[in-house]
Amino acid sequence: MKFRCLIAFILLISYTAVLSALDWTVLIYMAADNDLASYALHNIEQMEQAEQAQGLDLAVQVDLPDVGAKRYLIRQHPEPGIQSSIIQNLGQLDSGDPQSLQDFINWGFDRYPAQRKMLILWSHADSWYKSPKYIAPDQESGNVIGVANKELEQALRGTAHLDILLFDACSMQSIEIMYELKDLADIIIGSADLVPVYGFPYETMIPLIEGDPELLASRIPQLYTDSYLPGTPNNPSSGYYITTCSAIQTSSLQDFYLAFRAFSAELRSAAPLLAPLREELFEMNSGFADVDLWQFLIRLEQAGIMDVSELKTLLEEIILASSYTLPWIEPDLSSIALWYPDLRFNFDAAWQTYMQLDFAKTGWLSLVNLALGKDNTPPAAPELIWQDQRYGRVYLGIKSPLDVDSLSFRLETTHGEYEINPSAYAPEFVFDFAIESDGSYALYAMDRIGNESQPLLGTYQYQIPQRSMLVRPNPVLDARLAFLEWYLDDSSAESLTLNLYNLRGQRLICHHFEVPHQSPGLLKLDELPGFTKLKRGIYILELSSGGRKMQKKLTILR
Repeated sequence: MKFRCLIAFILLISYTAVLSALDWTVLIYMAADNDLASYALHNIEQMEQAEQAQGLDLAVQVDLPDVGAKRYLIRQHPEPGIQSSIIQNLGQLDSGDPQSLQDFINWGFDRYPAQRKMLILWSHADSWYKSPKYIAPDQESGNVIGVANKELEQALRGTAHLDILLFDACSMQSIEIMYELKDLADIIIGSADLVPVYGFPYETMIPLIEGDPELLASRIPQLYTDSYLPGTPNNPSSGYYITTCSAIQTSSLQDFYLAFRAFSAELRSAAPLLAPLREELFEMNSGFADVDLWQFLIRLEQAGIMDVSELKTLLEEIILASSYTLPWIEPDLSSIALWYPDLRFNFDAAWQTYMQLDFAKTGWLSLVNLALGKDNTPPAAPELIWQDQRYGRVYLGIKSPLDVDSLSFRLETTHGEYEINPSAYAPEFVFDFAIESDGSYALYAMDRIGNESQPLLGTYQYQIPQRSMLVRPNPVLDARLAFLEWYLDDSSAESLTLNLYNLRGQRLICHHFEVPHQSPGLLKLDELPGFTKLKRGIYILELSSGGRKMQKKLTILR
């Protein structure tokens, strides 16, 4: 596999070269108020042993049991023990609170501004699904920073954009997490599998923090896996540890997402062929429910099940560098995980959490569900958010039930039956239908293999439509968002005239147009010639048809 990186060239660069950073700030969030406390202190001492490039600021926030949280500015100190200056003593802190993470990041980059920004999240973790870990568990509070529930994404979104985000934590290098955080960092580094308690090799990693982010990131995976080779301080035995690490670029993740969505749909016809292929894949994570993404694609190709050349090309563009060590030979690994449970029990235990992730909208889990065998469990019933009746039509605001499939809906009413196909995995949608008298409805959700939910039941009362018009919103703050809506009870009118007057009675706009085929009618006000040039004030809109007129006061506040 040819990953786009400069490994051959990089290996020629001596680690003893003159260090000349282009101005980096590296923040390390050590959530160690748990059983990792002693290893956190060990890693800080390693950081102090490392030579630092000029222009590098390295700030650590470490939270320890009983001791509380402290912030250090790390400088090189060869003496044993932590010698760096304590910048702040924060006392008791909840490191499992996303706000604590966000506060540290904002404080660090405000206090130590730099051209390049790197964040290292150091703690326990277990991808997006396992409890009580997730990432950054705080033993005292019992809290963790969730991934699928958007806590991690929201904490990072309120901070500066990162050049590099590195997870010194177990099982965070999955395609699902990468896609969740794609807009927040240019490069993401981490392990797709468990990370030994000694973590990343800070003593050899910190001297490399200089210059180009891609060059730096492409060197770290090999450094990490080499630090656990037999005979190293982290692994004094003669056996091999299982370690994986990759560095990926986020710029092409959206393209990969779109291609993977098409891939998931196309592969459904071959779902019965996937079970024997799944048995051969390298498994990762504490639950052994993750597989290596690249290896999965290669096996599909080798089995002649599907052409995956487009996905492979996109994945190669994403990966800067990848490395792994295993006690056995395992070819075709990228060190990027994909959740692919091989047992119905594991699937059922976590699919609802998975469906909160943005990557779930690829339909991948719908395919996995199909590959695990026919599932006769129907979707949950849809829920009514709101109901309205205007102009002889009933409007329903519906909350879709959470499901691995992109659902369709069947609506039975007193006045007809309808098939509804909202956009894929839409959490909510609106549907309307015409009525002529009082009636009732039953709305069913349907999955892709025909299972149908219990119905959402409701009734409606017919109201005789009245000739009317309204502006929404009113007052108008943004002309692009303003609409005129009207209902005509005169079906013989063929054209409409819309006039706009100021309070002195001067006509500023006159617009003629055809009566739409359906009522009510809708018109974006910024499509009226001259409307966007109107000044702040109060105006009168007048709509006339068939010799009859309707007026509405309009206020513009912009």
